[in-house]
Amino acid sequence: MDIPTTLLYAILSTVAEMALTPSPDVPAAYEPNAIARALPPEAKRGVMQPPTGDGFLIINGHAWPLAPAAQIRSRQNLIVMPMQIQTPADVVYLTDASGAVFRVWMLTPSEAAAPRPR
Repeated sequence: MDIPTTLLYAILSTVAEMALTPSPDVPAAYEPNAIARALPPEAKRGVMQPPTGDGFLIINGHAWPLAPAAQIRSRQNLIVMPMQIQTPADVVYLTDASGAVFRVWMLTPSEAAAPRPR
């Protein structure tokens, strides 16, 4: 049994339109279903500017040296390279004994809205 040309055209054009239409961003409504991260209570909070690649991070207007083994974690808790960060981000961070930043966690909107222990 042959499929009529108009029906075949309608199916193919619908599939092509769906494939070329960008998907909407994942709404924040799905965020509570994610596993909550255990952020260290001693971590300091701030706003980190995108790194410039000079070995320093600007957090709350202060330049902090970046430790050699530093880890920056995204909102999805994945390790990201400093140059992947393109916009300012709410973060919590830890410094080592020499004052260099060695752990940074970029906060999700719900983590940023939650009060931090003092």
